[in-house]
Amino acid sequence: MIYCDNAATSFPKPPAVAEAMAGHLRAEAVNPGRSGYDLALQAAARIDALRARLGDLFGNPARDPNRTILASGATAALNLAIAGLCPDGGHVVTEATAHNSVLRPLEALRRAGRLEYDVAPCDGLGRVDPDDLARLIRPATRLMVLNHASNVTGAVQDLAAVGRLCREHDLLLVVDAAQTAGVIPIDMAAALVDAVAFTGHKGLLGPTGTGGLVLGPRVEPRPVRWGGTGVRSASLEQPAALPYRLEAGTLNATGCAGLAAGLDWLEQRGAAALAAAERELAAAFRAGCADIPGVRTIGAAGVANAPVAAAVISVTVDGQDPAKVGALLDVEWDIAVRTGLHCAPLVHAYLGTAPAGTVRFSFGPFNTPEQIPRLLEALRAIAGA
Repeated sequence: MIYCDNAATSFPKPPAVAEAMAGHLRAEAVNPGRSGYDLALQAAARIDALRARLGDLFGNPARDPNRTILASGATAALNLAIAGLCPDGGHVVTEATAHNSVLRPLEALRRAGRLEYDVAPCDGLGRVDPDDLARLIRPATRLMVLNHASNVTGAVQDLAAVGRLCREHDLLLVVDAAQTAGVIPIDMAAALVDAVAFTGHKGLLGPTGTGGLVLGPRVEPRPVRWGGTGVRSASLEQPAALPYRLEAGTLNATGCAGLAAGLDWLEQRGAAALAAAERELAAAFRAGCADIPGVRTIGAAGVANAPVAAAVISVTVDGQDPAKVGALLDVEWDIAVRTGLHCAPLVHAYLGTAPAGTVRFSFGPFNTPEQIPRLLEALRAIAGA
């Protein structure tokens, strides 16, 4: 199989990820830090080390491991950020490339009368103009949620420009880094980002069920769920200290062991070099598609004025439903892709791909240049070219 669905989850994982998780289950699968015996303290120390690594990865100016909140992924982290940071009656600005992990919490809270929100447009590549974001700011605006890279086109937004805009208006900036964590660097201090939501199972090469929210020094989210933390158990109120305030329940310590191994693998091989190779594959694929009649490509990789992009290329085939194209790629060519709206419904109105969506090819560190001709051959056959 040729796997081109890395924007959904990276696959395969480095062997060290499974080995680390199995080793944890064999030797250290206790509740980290909830008891005073050596093994629990050792497990807690590994979690604390992971928090510190993740904070450093995103350039968190707070330099406090306890401000890395671990969660099941970017969806849980974004829910936490939106519900925990926007006060009742507040207003949020987001943009058209947003994933449903942003749009659905916003809509649910709007329907509950908790907040209002507006959505800025994007261009035909999925890029957002900061001026369009600025026009939506109201006196009640408290929060801006920006998708760092579109999971449909790979277009990367100008974090620094949006960060400056937010500071000028005294807003908090939350960044959805689901597509860029481990692939495209984020420096929270330099870009004036207040919180980064990330997932562990994509560019960081960890297992599913891992991720979190890195909090800068200006943000103090209120709890959005409550439960046991292993500290201050006599109190019926959630502890105020971080990370306990935001981490009710038992952590996915086994997943965290795998995520740490994924980080090790990236550091050893050079995340920047791997990401550059992935972008080259996406650009080569996009260029090859241009020679196939009836195939339209939508993606920032390989576009002259978009030098930084995620390795994502969306495709449509004239006269064919994306779901059918994806099925043919799977059944007849053994090629794994994603079809449809990709949980980002609003962007397709700007791309001209509503309501059916696209066929998405997304490349990872285990794809190779030798696979590109096979992908193009498959599309040529399906398009009847």
